[in-house]
Amino acid sequence: MTDDAHRAILRQIVGDTRVAMPGGPVPESGGDGRFALRLEAARAVRDDFGLTGIVETCALLRPRLEDLEAEVTPDRLSMLLRGGAGRLGLAVYSPELAMALLEWRLLGMLAAEVPAPRRLTATDAAILADLTDPLLARFGAAMAAKPGGDWAEGYSQGGLVHDPRHLPLILAQGGYHGFRLTLKLGDGVRGGDLFFALPESHAPAAATSHTEEGAPWPDALRGGVLGAELGLNAVLWRMRLSAADIGRLRPGDLLPIPLAALTSVRLEGPGRVVVAEGRLGQSNGDRAVKISGGEDDPPGLAGPSMAAPMLGGMADPIGEDVTLAMDTADFPVETADFPAMGEFDAGADFDPDAAFAPQTSDFDFDFPALSDS
Repeated sequence: MTDDAHRAILRQIVGDTRVAMPGGPVPESGGDGRFALRLEAARAVRDDFGLTGIVETCALLRPRLEDLEAEVTPDRLSMLLRGGAGRLGLAVYSPELAMALLEWRLLGMLAAEVPAPRRLTATDAAILADLTDPLLARFGAAMAAKPGGDWAEGYSQGGLVHDPRHLPLILAQGGYHGFRLTLKLGDGVRGGDLFFALPESHAPAAATSHTEEGAPWPDALRGGVLGAELGLNAVLWRMRLSAADIGRLRPGDLLPIPLAALTSVRLEGPGRVVVAEGRLGQSNGDRAVKISGGEDDPPGLAGPSMAAPMLGGMADPIGEDVTLAMDTADFPVETADFPAMGEFDAGADFDPDAAFAPQTSDFDFDFPALSDS
């Protein structure tokens, strides 16, 4: 029996206003799916859900992904539709239609009065899958029989969508085949709207070789992590002071720093993770730290030694840490900014002017590649 004959019979049964006759022939590409969805929706409600239903209208839409967000509202029942090749669509039941279908399925009857609205849950969605899945299967099979209609094939009901802001993270960009059906159930008093959106057909992506895909994701992840910037602190000395002592500090007070702090510097990362150790000096007029390490250490990474146990500070459970870190502001090039160093009990073996003056520093020997000569 032809489609026109089906429509003529439906018009005689439900009246001229219930079934619209198409104004022109169905395109050879398989049609837009409105007639197939209208017919299969009525069959699914009757045969698979056991309820008499009439599809009053079936509107064709061409929504984009951003248009689908407006369909998801707190009062509606919104669900994903899962298809083959990872394709995802959307189904939205209006609260009036969902409550009528649930009432029929759970009580076997439809009351004349619409019950008070309530929040629809995943349990309600599981019950309505008895209608959604057969409808999708029937519609997909009807469209697959027509040229270019494979876009509707292979879908079934998935999980709930609670927040429309999740849709751009779940659904694919691009155009969708959208349909809005208005159904009347039973004697026509109860009913509501059902919205479907299925992604437009697209050719599968061509298989790419391992070389074309670029670096494997572990290598890409490693490169991204190792390429991130990491701040380091050059710590000369760390001591513990009580909260009372810290509160008594005033401008001009001196904190004694032992001589070993100048020859043993720690490079620490976030969380005080020791990256390397070295000694303080000078290169090309700038303060510098020469990293030290054993002969067996890997190039570019010197493990922390235990040569300077005082760097760990003293155990004081009620004290606070005070870290003196090397900075260009703390250690300017001019040696005149270090007048307090003579107050340290360094002994006759330590001369601060000789240790930090450019003309006498041994960093020209330690860093020949960085020297002025």
